[in-house]
Amino acid sequence: MLKLKEVKECYYPTSLDEAVDILKRHGEKAKLVGGGLHIAVFPNPQIETLIFLNKLNLSYVKENVNWISIGAMTTITELAESEAMKQFLGGNVSKALFNIASELLRNQITIGGSVVQREPYSDITTILCALKAKIVIFDGSERELTVDDFFNKDLRSTLKNTIVKEVKLNKFDTSYKFGMERYTRNATDISLLNMAILSKIEDGIIKDASVAYGSRPMPTERFTQFEEFLKGKSLEDAINGAYEFAKEHADIKGDARTSEEYRREIAGVFAKRILESFRR
Repeated sequence: MLKLKEVKECYYPTSLDEAVDILKRHGEKAKLVGGGLHIAVFPNPQIETLIFLNKLNLSYVKENVNWISIGAMTTITELAESEAMKQFLGGNVSKALFNIASELLRNQITIGGSVVQREPYSDITTILCALKAKIVIFDGSERELTVDDFFNKDLRSTLKNTIVKEVKLNKFDTSYKFGMERYTRNATDISLLNMAILSKIEDGIIKDASVAYGSRPMPTERFTQFEEFLKGKSLEDAINGAYEFAKEHADIKGDARTSEEYRREIAGVFAKRILESFRR
């Protein structure tokens, strides 16, 4: 934060309209602040205006018959501990959230911040992509985008005049199974690779599948080839072929932290391990 020497103004808007108006007036020299973790770790010395979102009442987890709505200021801890998430997909999403980062970081990282930063190593974006989340944005009017469409847009351009209001998750029926795996060097490290699978299974047959993986080391994206591989197969056949298919077809590279070969090995192991968890 000591690098933010040019900050001249701090705003605490009380409405989304006010927040967007300030953002539009100050342009690229303004920064929205949610949990504040990203700006603390990666301070931009060009920023002159900070717009704090604390007073917008965006920390909530609400549900109705079809959806769970998650306010952008909701922390990982708040989401994981919510009753709605504990019941969602057998509690497996909640368990995955509790395995991310450290307790201190889970208490600070917000869902909205994770979405807008889209860090390559983000576990949250991998979970949301696998769950086919909807992103609700506000730029003077409210719009809803699929998570895929949101990430496929020019985020830098879109977010110049836009605030993420909430994330929505469809309440899948009991035929759906969810699992996630992440590999790190220690309990609090960022992922070397992560993978999440949502699968609809009826009478032992995989009717539909959504697979996402991140920290490849590129940002999270859908593993569409693997999705097509899974669809229509029996769960047992999918388990038997998952390791080799994922290892061979994953869009993965190496970097300073680990090699491409090792990431491919992990991808195969994760694919098989998650599917095996669906037997239960």
